[in-house]
Amino acid sequence: MTVEPDQEALAVFCAALPQLRILLRGPASSERRAVVARTLQAARRGEPIDRFLPQLGIGAGPEPEERGSNRSTLPTPLDSERSLVVGGYVCPMGTCARVERREADAELPNCEIHEQALRFSAGD
Repeated sequence: MTVEPDQEALAVFCAALPQLRILLRGPASSERRAVVARTLQAARRGEPIDRFLPQLGIGAGPEPEERGSNRSTLPTPLDSERSLVVGGYVCPMGTCARVERREADAELPNCEIHEQALRFSAGD
């Protein structure tokens, strides 16, 4: 699957937004807060945001197959009586290509741009 550059930028920004908000609670400059606000406005309007990311200190990052994985090469053993639902959590508005996996005991992932829970999409 080929991802458009701005969809990747949106996915990276959405994933980084919780950490950015934590950092901005402290003694951050009003200029940096304004960049986050402008980026959010642009994202919500469907405008390109890639020009803002360097100002926020974030980039598009490596391709999904290049990202490090903390999984072993062997799959997790499954209880044969349980059926496994495979899929991932995606942008609730379909704005970006972000896909998050979730462990059973983890919180539901959120879209920080649209301030909604990510939507589960079966498959994959």
